Amino acid sequence: MGEITIIYDNRTARDGLYPGWGFSALVELDGTRLLFDTGGDKIVLEHNADALGIDLKGTDYLFLSHEHCDHIGAISSALHKGLTVVYPDSFSAGFKKRIADEKLTGIPVEEPIEFSPGFRSTGELGDEIKEQSLIVAGKDGPVLITGCAHPGIIRIARVATELSGRPPSLVIGGYHLGSKTDSEVEGIAEFLKRLGVKRVAPCHCTGERAMNLLRGSLGFEYIDVKAGASLEI
Repeated sequence: MGEITIIYDNRTARDGLYPGWGFSALVELDGTRLLFDTGGDKIVLEHNADALGIDLKGTDYLFLSHEHCDHIGAISSALHKGLTVVYPDSFSAGFKKRIADEKLTGIPVEEPIEFSPGFRSTGELGDEIKEQSLIVAGKDGPVLITGCAHPGIIRIARVATELSGRPPSLVIGGYHLGSKTDSEVEGIAEFLKRLGVKRVAPCHCTGERAMNLLRGSLGFEYIDVKAGASLEI
């Protein structure tokens, strides 16, 4: 059994947490602790982690979806001795030098890879913006975690299904649908339902209008996630 705790999001689920534009989540599975992205502001990340009782220096992996500030800006708060950093190979030379200078283990990802039992990267996807997403082996099936879904949530979900041999039971994270029309969002919802996705938990860059449309789509269990929310997987 595992758990996902949202540390950093535009919205908060309870008093005492700071909102911030960006995304970060702690994923725990069979004793392995992975931080997915860091959000953009170290003050927000550190405050929320402390309020949630999360030790940012007690993680095994740091998984970075893409090299945008709202997803890696607070990285200095997440680096520590013994950490393994999993990042797209397209990241800048400056980033790679930093990982080497910190004497951390780095796993640059280009193709899909299972880097730890129960944890798999989709590999780099996208054209202008390269991004990887995370597939976690949940008790009810694969769980797909996205940062911003710049390559397109349909493409990412299709790849995750091919890699896992079955559709994600849950898709959580940023869907990047703010610029999509209502009909386009509805079409995406229909695709995910046909694919076999059972639960959706959009946040961060998905957009409030798109969230409301997905919330009203019959056939999904819609989970409203914000900073402070936890889900069993």
